[in-house]
Amino acid sequence: MNKSIPEFITPEKIQVMIDAMVDSFRASRKKIVEQAGMVAFVHKDDGSPVTTIDTEVEKSVTLAMTSRFPDIPVFGEESGYSEFLPDACWLVDPIDGTKSYIKNIPTYTSMAVLIISNVARASVIYNPTTDEIFTALAGNGAYKNGVRLDLKNSALPKEVFCKIQDRVTLQELLTEFDIQAHVAASGAGYGMLQVADSKAAARFHLHSGRHIHDHAPGALLIREAGGDVIPIFEDDYTVQTRSFVACHPGLSDLVRNNIDLLRNLEDPEQALS
Repeated sequence: MNKSIPEFITPEKIQVMIDAMVDSFRASRKKIVEQAGMVAFVHKDDGSPVTTIDTEVEKSVTLAMTSRFPDIPVFGEESGYSEFLPDACWLVDPIDGTKSYIKNIPTYTSMAVLIISNVARASVIYNPTTDEIFTALAGNGAYKNGVRLDLKNSALPKEVFCKIQDRVTLQELLTEFDIQAHVAASGAGYGMLQVADSKAAARFHLHSGRHIHDHAPGALLIREAGGDVIPIFEDDYTVQTRSFVACHPGLSDLVRNNIDLLRNLEDPEQALS
């Protein structure tokens, strides 16, 4: 086992925690789905919306996890956390894609990632609308409802997701592959699931925020499914990376060969700050 992982956090314990996180997300499913499109919300200091369901789900997940695993803290998007994380912790995004949730557009998810020594070791992404659960354990693969995902042996899908300001440029780049560029739903989780599930060829994660909980769950899931996570400015992806492309392996060469074009789409100060 990696020496950077505390001895008391065994692979078996991580799997038990993954299962517990799945249970805690599923316990909130009825509340989430019934309130979609009807819930009250306010805007946070950064301008993003937060609903009463966001805070309620985060509290219930935190309580469920810390009561079973008191030695592993849980930090949520709404309660916040420092950039200086402890040796091991869970980061939770109770509803990723809150803008979609408020409009009752079924592209919102619940996400969590286990960070150990600043490395993503496990992740859970739950789709409450479909009751589909995606999990990943570093070095042990990615799964959808318990079935292993294998992007290396799947056909290259014919669509990608990106920000609206990048769509025209990316569409020109993808023409030779007969791939269509579509504007991504709010939040990263849904697009990441589409890539991991062989329904989309890539999620271009550009012009993005600096929160680990937004991208680390999906990045680990796609890597463990056999996909690629290509940073725009750094040599290697880490949980601190802000701008990257998460893609099917069949699109890796195209992305890497056009990294300069992608850099020109980005604001490097934002991406690296």
